[in-house]
Amino acid sequence: MTNIPLSRQVAGISHVSLAAAIDQSVDCVKVVNLDGTVAYMNPNGLCAMEVDDPAQVLGKPWALFWPEDSRDRIEGGYAVAQAGGISRFRAFCPTAKGSPRWWDVSVSGLRDDSGKLSSYLAVSRDVTEAELARQVLETATRELHHRLKNTYTIISSLIRSFARGDTHNSAFAAHMAERLLAMGRAQALFTSQDVPCSLVDLIDALTAPFSTEFCPVETTEVADMPIARALADTIALVVGELAVNSSKHGAIAHGGRITLSSQLDGGDIILVWHEISKRAVQATTREGGQGLNLINRIVLLRDGAIDLDWQADGLTATLRFKDAAPPLLTDGRQARSQAFKACHSQGAKLRQTNTRKAVSLSRHRITSTVS
Repeated sequence: MTNIPLSRQVAGISHVSLAAAIDQSVDCVKVVNLDGTVAYMNPNGLCAMEVDDPAQVLGKPWALFWPEDSRDRIEGGYAVAQAGGISRFRAFCPTAKGSPRWWDVSVSGLRDDSGKLSSYLAVSRDVTEAELARQVLETATRELHHRLKNTYTIISSLIRSFARGDTHNSAFAAHMAERLLAMGRAQALFTSQDVPCSLVDLIDALTAPFSTEFCPVETTEVADMPIARALADTIALVVGELAVNSSKHGAIAHGGRITLSSQLDGGDIILVWHEISKRAVQATTREGGQGLNLINRIVLLRDGAIDLDWQADGLTATLRFKDAAPPLLTDGRQARSQAFKACHSQGAKLRQTNTRKAVSLSRHRITSTVS
């Protein structure tokens, strides 16, 4: 069954009925002229934005009603709509009376019968409650990361103090303390669900606690790219589980070498864990063992796949995450570099902006703004 274009579906509905449907929408619905001025805002939108007189909005540039650091998103939305797409973003914008609000916004194009762009449709949904809950959770998560890192530091200090004066144990204590601190750095790598980090930074942080002269854990040919929090958590869990398995039965426990590499295959991200142990593989499964089953479940939840290729002296685990690469990364090396830089720049800006807004949200007042 094929989709019927919306224009044909509503062809038999009167203009009065369509106007009533828009007027009754709980969202803030706006029609914006091609020059960026507001031509229409529905009644519930005026109420949500605490606008007493429509004249405050109509005929005025929509972008100017937003805080300055969000206006580029409005202009970007127009560009996407002109190209036939739909732009979606979440941003902060207080009401006309200064009440703090967060909005999920979509911007699309309205076209006439000939297909020519005639205006823009902008829909804003109040998500303030959900956004504040997210910020509270993010702050709590950041605090937990901080406490966990402090715990690693305390344990490291205790190990060093107990070994003080014993040459043999001091060397061991220093070695273990560094491993614990490295684990703390890996745990604290992320502080926001929205801010990505470098795949190289992630892999380095995950492998540092396990790499020794007895069993070096090295990265080779890791394609650097921004990785979102959800995917990074999955990679961290899988790499961590492989490392734990190796520390019990493989190269980390018995000596050898481990290398990690990554590559792009279209829009897919591929990671390869290659392990060679000085002791021959004793078994590829273990009664009661849950580690490999856990890895499979974790990867499947991220629309991924894992292939375990056992050799006599080790393991090659290949992870593939389907369509996980940022879109621009598939267009060439220059686009990859630009996307990576832009992603990190946006991440730094998001950290600064969200922190500032969360602190001042309750007292922020802009009497002439509207989304």
